[in-house]
Amino acid sequence: WGYDGDNGPDQWHINYPFAKGRRQSPIEINNKDVHYDSSLLPWFASYDPGAAKTILNNGKTCRVVFDDSFDRS
Repeated sequence: WGYDGDNGPDQWHINYPFAKGRRQSPIEINNKDVHYDSSLLPWFASYDPGAAKTILNNGKTCRVVFDDSFDRS
């Protein structure tokens, strides 16, 4: 799958039948099946901008390559 015309969201259902419908995503999260787990700690993401070596935004996704030798990101 991808985002181009020949493999974009309109085509996903051909190889992934569950991807057909209102929620065009390779991962479907059904709200009725989600349960809160109070034992899980809060999750956050952060990075040290100084560790980012390259940042690529192609309009559909963002890719950041890090040198994380010092475990800061």
